Amino acid sequence: MMSSTSDIRKLIAGSVLAAALVVPMGMAAAAAELVGTTIGTTADAVKASLVAQGYEVRKVKRDDGKLEAHASKDNKQFEISVDRKTGMVRKIELGDN
Repeated sequence: MMSSTSDIRKLIAGSVLAAALVVPMGMAAAAAELVGTTIGTTADAVKASLVAQGYEVRKVKRDDGKLEAHASKDNKQFEISVDRKTGMVRKIELGDN
């Protein structure tokens, strides 16, 4: 049982924060499975791997020791960061739609 207005505010704030985090994570879940997998060390290999997995790849560019792929899947835009030496996906960010 809530003992004060402060407790109620904390509960509401926590619920709002949790809801705000769930939506972006859910949108990126389709791509989250790629993190830690090896998809290629060249732009062509990265593009081919992503296309084979159902992504539409707009471009792949070299950037400071990594390859950055701009791709979409299921009406969502992603920026996929790949280590150029290992070919491993390091990070995926939800892009602008």
